[in-house]
Amino acid sequence: MSLKFFAWNVQGCGNPRFLLAARHFLRENKPDHVGILEQRVSGLRADSIIAALGFHRSHRVKAIGNSGGIWLCWNSSVEITILYSHFQFIHCQVSFPNSSFFLASIVYGTPKAAKRRSLWSGLRYITRNITSSWIILGDFNATLSSSDRMGCASLKHNKDFQDFLWDLSLRDKGFHGPNYTWSRSTAQVRLDCCLCNSYWDECFPKSSILHLLRMRSDHRPIFLQVEGTEKNLSKAHLRNFSGWLSHDDFTRMVCDNWTPGPSLSEIIRSFTMAADVWNTTLVTSELRNIS
Repeated sequence: MSLKFFAWNVQGCGNPRFLLAARHFLRENKPDHVGILEQRVSGLRADSIIAALGFHRSHRVKAIGNSGGIWLCWNSSVEITILYSHFQFIHCQVSFPNSSFFLASIVYGTPKAAKRRSLWSGLRYITRNITSSWIILGDFNATLSSSDRMGCASLKHNKDFQDFLWDLSLRDKGFHGPNYTWSRSTAQVRLDCCLCNSYWDECFPKSSILHLLRMRSDHRPIFLQVEGTEKNLSKAHLRNFSGWLSHDDFTRMVCDNWTPGPSLSEIIRSFTMAADVWNTTLVTSELRNIS
């Protein structure tokens, strides 16, 4: 089974030409659900545009004046449960008929760095309960490295973004296609991207991100194709990193947390959760201090 999703910063969708462009993308790519960012439309006008796109269901974070806004639209082929709404992201569970699921967060980070800090704190807040596959995609309005920018001055406050990935053990999934997702005049920047946790990599090793052609916006849509959703995605796996073995505290952590349980699978599950917490709170902080 496969699933397709694209996230697109449209920078306003009140223009009738937006519907022509959006229908073209939908016809060409046939996504199961779509995140539409910075649409600058709300109320009945938003209802009519979503209906015209042909999706059966939707959830919206309202734009504030002429800024921001997130629409998550999907059809009946998947079941989406909204778990948390924030003014800069929507967090949801995507479920399938065979009872498997994954978690997804659709992001629109505000251009203002001070306000964008609440994006990182909000995403950190929801990770307290995440022990399954998680994908995060959208327009972060931030970059991870200088290679994500060309023809423009360095964007500040990238450290917040870098720290967020490091602290939560996430990775950038990479992409296929042109290097940058936003352009204006001579400036080109990769503002739109996709992040995932290690559980996602285990369940969806063949998933991929494609940068699509720009149309009616100075942002490219980013297109996620997921393969292998027939697996039981809610099941966590024990993962070992070779660096753990050289850490002075690793033996103590194993002795304290490898404890008898009703079954081997329960012992492994409990130890895996303890190892993840240990890795995040101790080893990661030490490596950051060294760097």
